[in-house]
Amino acid sequence: MSKDINILKSAEDYINNHDVDKSVEELFIEFQKIVDLHIEFEKYLKENKLNQNLEKMQRSKRLLAKRKLFAEWYLVSTQNKLDTKVVFIDLSEFTFASKRTIQKDLSSEATA
Repeated sequence: MSKDINILKSAEDYINNHDVDKSVEELFIEFQKIVDLHIEFEKYLKENKLNQNLEKMQRSKRLLAKRKLFAEWYLVSTQNKLDTKVVFIDLSEFTFASKRTIQKDLSSEATA
């Protein structure tokens, strides 16, 4: 990605716009817990050979903003560890959104 992301400003904007009672650090800790839980969930699905038939759900503006912020945070936190293609696949799985939706989130084209 050639776009520079100011993840701290994005997080502060999210917190202010949605009256979230957390600090930026607490929000990023929450995101890391989500990643860890998702990994655990995927392991559970594989071990139990469960089918993933997930229904689409409508998302509120707040959830769309949180998904966008999470995508930005994950991209920044893994930029030196993972290939961009892998990041898009991970984010797609973490948020149950398409890779195209994630790309739109990261390019600020997402609409609520």
